[in-house]
Amino acid sequence: MELPKIYGTNKTVHLFRKICKFIYLSCATNFGFEETDLPNYFIRIYTPISKVLEVIVIIFIASEWGSFYTQKNLTEKQLSDLYLFAFSHVVLYMIYASAMHHRDRIRELIVTLTVTLKKVCNDDATEKAMIKKTYRSLTATVFFCSGSLFSYGIDAGVKALTSNATFTTIIPIWPDVEDRQFIAGFARIIHYIIWWIFAIRVISIYLIILCVTICLGHQFTNLYKYFIKLNDIFEEEGSQEDKERSYENAVKVGVKMHSITLWCAKQTQVTCGVAYSGQVIITVSVLVLLMIQMMHTERTLTNVASIAMLGSSVLVGSAVFMLNAGDITTEASRLPTAMFQSGWHNCRGQSSVRARKLLTLAMTEAQNPVVIKGLGVIQLSYESYVSMVKSSYSVFSVIY
Repeated sequence: MELPKIYGTNKTVHLFRKICKFIYLSCATNFGFEETDLPNYFIRIYTPISKVLEVIVIIFIASEWGSFYTQKNLTEKQLSDLYLFAFSHVVLYMIYASAMHHRDRIRELIVTLTVTLKKVCNDDATEKAMIKKTYRSLTATVFFCSGSLFSYGIDAGVKALTSNATFTTIIPIWPDVEDRQFIAGFARIIHYIIWWIFAIRVISIYLIILCVTICLGHQFTNLYKYFIKLNDIFEEEGSQEDKERSYENAVKVGVKMHSITLWCAKQTQVTCGVAYSGQVIITVSVLVLLMIQMMHTERTLTNVASIAMLGSSVLVGSAVFMLNAGDITTEASRLPTAMFQSGWHNCRGQSSVRARKLLTLAMTEAQNPVVIKGLGVIQLSYESYVSMVKSSYSVFSVIY
């Protein structure tokens, strides 16, 4: 897909520019519809470095699974961490790899949401609310996800300084957790740094998926306000015929925008479906493992802090995904009402007949629920989020 020329113009475009730049700095992949504004020499140097880091991250994940065969001196908590991270890191990498695979589709989806649709209708209040909500969601995601890595690093550091333990954050294939050689300690620090590299790449993908999800929900809000405001056409000066003609043309534009928005919803499900499904799997499995870990772990401040922070990151990550996806369904369900209240009753004669036929078809289409699903069957919403958290505890209670 050829990248178009730079668009100069709305707050949503500026928001996606920032997010896409962060993603490029994380994994040297441009999800934006514009060329990056980074220096050419930086791009030439960073691109091959990023590919090397990609290979290192894959080796890092494989090393976690290899540790099941090489690490025999693990404590109860270390064994629990091994199961937790080995499984969740594979799922997270699948989310990351899926987004990379669909980057051209995501790029097309972004340009449609931020430029094509907003050229026709872009309510300022809705856009401001969308930007504010996006920053809140992204801040919460980054804070809790990075906080969990910090807490595990602090926990390992405190244990290494106050006891005879080694600095062990994740369990790799080598070195052994009891190996106290200098090279082994250095390798553990390198593993922790690689863990951060992996986490930053995944977080950057989470950010673009969240931005697309939130922007799509607010696009349905834009459409709602667009149809509601069509009634104002008949309050303007001019002949009745001119008003009816303007109204019919505006309705046709609104129906076309609705059709494009529904296409965006389908593309969001296709391109981000693995992320939605993966988040459901991670939430249930990690919460269950963390509750089991809490049962068997010594309740020191650092142990509890690391478990609580990871649990919070999973809960917050799932919440921003599922609640924002649920908002898409809620906002889309308001459209039939807006279409009905758009002012068709002001038309007369054949204009009234044409308007009623067009709006009837449009309302019939708008009454079909717009649903974002995880695992192909779970509708993402506030209700499903609460049910998922409850089911995690139910699984834990069955085991114990």
